[in-house]
Amino acid sequence: MNSYSLERDLVELLGRGAVSSDESDLRRYGGDALGTFRAFRAAGRLNGRAIAVAWPQNVEDISKSLAYASRQSVPVVPYGGGTGVMGAATPLDSAIILNLGRMDRVVRVDTESRTATFQSGILLEDAHRALMAHDLRLGHDPWSRPIATLGGAISTNGVGYTASGHGAMGDQVLGMQAALGDGEIVESWAVPGAFFGSSLNHIFIGTEGTFGVISEATVAAFPIPIARSMVCFDFPEFDSGYEAISAIYTDGLQPTVMDYGDELVPGGDGRRDTATLYLVFEGSKESVEANVGEATAICLRHDGRRGSAAVIDRYWTDRHASAHRYKENVLDNERPDLARRSSSAYRMDYLHVALPTGRVLEYRKKCEALLSEEGVTVREWSVWGRPEFFSLLISPSDEVEGGGARLAQTVDRVLRDAQAMGGTMEYCHGVGLKLAHLVEAELGSGMAVAQRMKRSLDPAGILNPGKIWS
Repeated sequence: MNSYSLERDLVELLGRGAVSSDESDLRRYGGDALGTFRAFRAAGRLNGRAIAVAWPQNVEDISKSLAYASRQSVPVVPYGGGTGVMGAATPLDSAIILNLGRMDRVVRVDTESRTATFQSGILLEDAHRALMAHDLRLGHDPWSRPIATLGGAISTNGVGYTASGHGAMGDQVLGMQAALGDGEIVESWAVPGAFFGSSLNHIFIGTEGTFGVISEATVAAFPIPIARSMVCFDFPEFDSGYEAISAIYTDGLQPTVMDYGDELVPGGDGRRDTATLYLVFEGSKESVEANVGEATAICLRHDGRRGSAAVIDRYWTDRHASAHRYKENVLDNERPDLARRSSSAYRMDYLHVALPTGRVLEYRKKCEALLSEEGVTVREWSVWGRPEFFSLLISPSDEVEGGGARLAQTVDRVLRDAQAMGGTMEYCHGVGLKLAHLVEAELGSGMAVAQRMKRSLDPAGILNPGKIWS
């Protein structure tokens, strides 16, 4: 189908102001924050050129667009805020980019039930502010809160700073409205725990728009805490701090925020800084005081040293700073496509695996040996949100031959090791283009089941092709 016919048909469905084939719009919305270096073997697939951008305003618009695309066998890529880091919003050639940015309404806030319903294109920050007006707050608080959308967070099952207290984004979803590949509209009841069999919500949580396009979601809204205490502790080495974290959770303490890690000391001699643990406890004054006291005792028993209030205040104040920089440097740039490539050209990668708590330190040692052998520098080890959530920031040595290709092979080995140890290769950002080749190894026979679901929900195969189930 030629671009003129497709644009004409979409205009007839959605209205003239809701469709564009301008080169500037195709460039602006034709990708996310995955750059060529981190994409590794998928780098060539970052150059797909969409045929049009469409802006639906409600679920009916989404339904009409998908039904049309299904009849014409035109791929459709949902686009939220463009902040994903795995290539999930990257279009194929001749695709329609379904930009949900105009679907940003607050549908309702139910203060008595502590729930809120939003259209999927609303920014997380705007959803949070809408709740704050009712003395409630959003439970999902990632670094990208000022620039990411609710639908994008659900589609990747994102993890944020407050995941320790409130869970991942998908854990907070109570009900959902979405359109399937053929345009059929489906909706689930927004009552906590109100489902039998399998929840319809989980068809769309973490599946990156491959099973359907989310139009609305009802999420839990959390009360503003009566009391809050933020503390931090420095540990002489990573293992002792991790053992303290494990003890904190074993004893039943539930911090709202748990963030732990160490970094290389600048200078190139391989020394590591002390490992720092940040904890935030919220609730009644009495419970917060008791939890802080018990957590402090645990950390001191594991050689922790209490950090300064100024350090954790700065940590909390600056937690969204990288989002503001990305907005200024990329999203608001006249040529965001070029800015994306520039900002994502650094020779580094970050991996986020989830493992049974009892195997995290074993896995870390295994990674240390493998990465050292391959000439890869670990710039940071960290644990975020749960003791099972383990991350590392790595970069190849300039002396290592093969550069990105060799690092790609090494990253695959690191991720396959996590799978072999009973873990998952990614807990935070989704699979996208970058990790699609490893999905079958993780799901095993479940891959065939997922592919049958895909064919049932998206018979024409138009929904975000090339992601997850390829």
